[in-house]
Amino acid sequence: RWLGGDFEVIPNGCVVPEHADPGNRANHIVFIGRHDARKGLPVLLRAWPEIRRRTGARLRLIGTDPLQYRLLQSTMRFDPDGIDVLGIVTNEVRSAELSNAKAFVSPALGGESFGMVLIEAFATATPVVASDIPGFAAVATPDAATLVPPGDENALVDALEALLADEDRRIAMGIAGRKLAAERYSWEDVARRLEATYLRVAA
Repeated sequence: RWLGGDFEVIPNGCVVPEHADPGNRANHIVFIGRHDARKGLPVLLRAWPEIRRRTGARLRLIGTDPLQYRLLQSTMRFDPDGIDVLGIVTNEVRSAELSNAKAFVSPALGGESFGMVLIEAFATATPVVASDIPGFAAVATPDAATLVPPGDENALVDALEALLADEDRRIAMGIAGRKLAAERYSWEDVARRLEATYLRVAA
C-alpha cells in the first residue's frame, strides 16, 4: 500500500514429512508456543478443564517453560489434570508430537504475521483449531482448520469437542491440511518459486 505496483508474495517454507497418517492417533491435543501473552495460553488453560471433561484428551504443551507454567497454574488455579509440559524440544520431537496427536490448537490473541505453526500441523496431517486472526486466516482453509473468535473460551471448547467427536471429519481435515501444506508451503515449491523470481529479476 506504500509503494503501489504489483507484488508476488512467496510464503515461508515448511518441511512436509514423507509419510503422515491422520488416523490411528493418540487422544492428544498439541499446543506450541513460548510464554508470551499473545500466544493465548491462559485462554487455553482456562478452557482446558471443560475440554478434558468432554473429550478425555491430554494436552501436550511444547515450547512452554515448565517454571512459567507452574507460575500460571498457581495464579490461575486451573485443574491441571491431563496436561503434559514438554518444554523446549527438538524439531524431531515436535514433528513426532504433531504426527501422533488428534488435533493442534493455537488460541493466539493477535500479532501473528504468518501462521507457521498451523502449516507445520497441516504438514503432519493434523487438523487445527485456532483463533480467527489475520496471520492464521491467511493460511487456514475451512476443510483443514476451524477458526474461533480470539479469547473465546467457550468457542474453543466447542470446536475441539466437535472435532474429536467426529473421527471421519477429523481424518478428512488432516488429509486436506497435508494436501494444502504440500501444494502451497513445501520447500520444494517455495524454492522453485524463489528461483523463478530471482531469474526473472536478474534478467
